[in-house]
Amino acid sequence: MNYHDLLARLGEGSAHPGGFLSTQRLLERHLLPQGSRILEIGCGTGRTACHLARCGYEVTAVDSNESMFEQASKRIAKEGAQVRLLSADACRLPFDEDTFDMVFVESVTVFTEAAESLREYSRVLKPGRKLLDREMILAGEKTALLKGSLKALYGMVTLARIEEWARLLEQAGFKDVHAEDIKTEILVTLDDVDMYREVDPTVFYDEQAFYMGQMNARILERYGKRLGSAVFVGTA
Repeated sequence: MNYHDLLARLGEGSAHPGGFLSTQRLLERHLLPQGSRILEIGCGTGRTACHLARCGYEVTAVDSNESMFEQASKRIAKEGAQVRLLSADACRLPFDEDTFDMVFVESVTVFTEAAESLREYSRVLKPGRKLLDREMILAGEKTALLKGSLKALYGMVTLARIEEWARLLEQAGFKDVHAEDIKTEILVTLDDVDMYREVDPTVFYDEQAFYMGQMNARILERYGKRLGSAVFVGTA
């Protein structure tokens, strides 16, 4: 079991910084006409994908984690949401060029080789259309211990400052790159109630899950003020 499997067993729908309320606010700032084609990368348990579908968008959602994919499938069925769900790697998207009106990502690109995944996001976007990508940023000193801890528990691959993220987007072909909703530390988010959340009760008796929860708390306590988050916006 890895950290993403744990989140799936907990039925967590918004583990990214800011939680689901921040997702809603972000989408309200970047409204698209109904019927626009949106691709969500790393949809997790499917909460945001279902929300986008309820807003009237044509939604395609992808995730590479089997446990998350199963949870998303259940949620989509329960909600009766019109979401096309596919198992896919962010660095090898199974779509033609110039397909989507928006690529939406939250706390996913950090778990990839960002130069590769960002090129894929750019490739599948229609010219002139937007990427919205909320990711963890480095807001303090970067050390080998910090980087190693994030990789060991979360599987994090890319740890970068705001200016480094912006440069990665530009190198991937994005224009008019800027950052929004910048936070300079990681705070615990009190989220709203998720009525479709499905929790595997056995997770509360799983020693490995307990250990990972303890490690997560220690990492946030130790490094929370060195880490932040931001939404990166770019135009294809």
